Amino acid sequence: MSDQTITYLTDVVLLTVVVQRDKGPAVINAARTVGATTGAIAHFAKGIGIRERLGLIGLAVEVEKEVISMLVASDQQEVVIDHIYQEGKLDTPGMGYIYVTPLERLAVYVPERMKEGLKKPAASVR
Repeated sequence: MSDQTITYLTDVVLLTVVVQRDKGPAVINAARTVGATTGAIAHFAKGIGIRERLGLIGLAVEVEKEVISMLVASDQQEVVIDHIYQEGKLDTPGMGYIYVTPLERLAVYVPERMKEGLKKPAASVR
């Protein structure tokens, strides 16, 4: 075993947002507007739903979506979700959806100066 320490963050969730193609940058900007500081990973995906199956003359219509994944502190998740929901117009049918995945722990490098500034024991070191 190495003498390297691993820092685990335990107050983090994974937000996954599925939106119409080309709406990803707006979602990322909305999250950053309210203080989400982590990077976001965006990729394209294809899906099929009831509307796509009932396309023109009953043929399946493939629809590309954009999937954005970002890590957010647990205490920020409600604000970030609310802002993404409003800015992404997710209250409109077919625009997309967002879901939260709780993470048990996240292994990440945290500089020593930041560890000293933590207010609560949110990170444990092994």
